Amino acid sequence: MFQESKAYPFVFALVICAICSLLMAAVSHGLRERQEMNVDLEVKVNIFNALHLTPPLPKDVQPEEAIRIFHEKIEQVVINDKGDIVPGKTPEQIKEGETLYPLFIYREGGQVQGYCFPIHGKGLWSVVYGYLAIEPDGKTIRGITFYKHGETPGLGGEVEQKWFQKNFEGKKIWDEATQETVAVAVAKGRMVDRIPKEKWPHYVDGISGATLTGNGLNIFLQRWIKVYAPFFTKIHRS
Repeated sequence: MFQESKAYPFVFALVICAICSLLMAAVSHGLRERQEMNVDLEVKVNIFNALHLTPPLPKDVQPEEAIRIFHEKIEQVVINDKGDIVPGKTPEQIKEGETLYPLFIYREGGQVQGYCFPIHGKGLWSVVYGYLAIEPDGKTIRGITFYKHGETPGLGGEVEQKWFQKNFEGKKIWDEATQETVAVAVAKGRMVDRIPKEKWPHYVDGISGATLTGNGLNIFLQRWIKVYAPFFTKIHRS
């Protein structure tokens, strides 16, 4: 009789929804640890990519192994606005509002191979996230990666492509003529067509049709290189 009542479809739908909700909650809870590991792994792999880990991670590396390699080769420290390492402080302990910044130091055989720090800022349509790596000399870009954004595919979205990121390798954040830190910038089009030759070490080719994304990159690259400049100035003057 109940199955023939008008209330039956609503009760049935309610029960099904409740069961599905419980199942989804259980699955979500069960996968949370794996999801958190994947997020953590994405960050670490992008730090590796910017630093050009030698040898590189195998393509089929397991998450647990990649995280182990990270802790074996990368020292995580925090610097203040004067470029000094804060003893006993880790990036996870930085509180909102503190003028402290994470820094990742890559070592092989006890020797520093590179430094890496996070960068982010507004592109055209979205916030662009990445990592910038500097050589042990504190003057030269070792690598860069842009891994999270919402820019237009085929235009601003090209920031995530290897051809664009490779343009930054070997560029300088230190001007020998003026003896000061300078930001590496994205040119509007081909660098050789628009930039004086003496400034080529500080510029990369732009992305066709993505001038506004390039402008956004220039603004936040300048910001973050300036933030870390005191640390690298200490490095190459020591």
